[in-house]
Amino acid sequence: MTTQPFPPGIPLDDFKQAMRRLPAQVCVISSSDGTTRIAMTATAVTSLSAEPPQLLICVYRQARACALIRDAGAFCVNILSLSQVDVATQCALPALAPEARFDRGCWTPSDLLAQPMLDGAPVNLACRVASAADHGTHTVFVGHIEQARFGSGAPLLYHDASYREIGARQDALHPEWDSAVRGF
Repeated sequence: MTTQPFPPGIPLDDFKQAMRRLPAQVCVISSSDGTTRIAMTATAVTSLSAEPPQLLICVYRQARACALIRDAGAFCVNILSLSQVDVATQCALPALAPEARFDRGCWTPSDLLAQPMLDGAPVNLACRVASAADHGTHTVFVGHIEQARFGSGAPLLYHDASYREIGARQDALHPEWDSAVRGF
């Protein structure tokens, strides 16, 4: 497949404004190579495949976390709850030393991959890197999920440059739309 150059696209400010309006779950991506640990707040996390169980994360290529994830060959996606805003804020500070990012919250290594898991998170997903590809300013890592740990708590969202919470269910007005009944 031959790659064709893309036209310039929309202006950077328009892109940033559009992405600010895209609500997203707040996660902390953590990684350890056995010597160094790092954690970063992210919203560029999404499911990819149920069989095999895979997800993808997008990490700025110049970020220290990108190199560590490559070296470790593994990472953990920690899906945050409303009560973990302090962890999200701590892990979003770009100048903070890698180990200082773990000053908030309690962290334990995952059973299989020894990746840092945030205790009390609604979900922790320990992943082995299945592939990595550079796209623009970021690296897209595909993670094969090897361990899932479940907790509780309302999800923490990010929208329009601030942390938010989920409102009332809108599909409750239409029972025929209820995905729990339909099996997905």
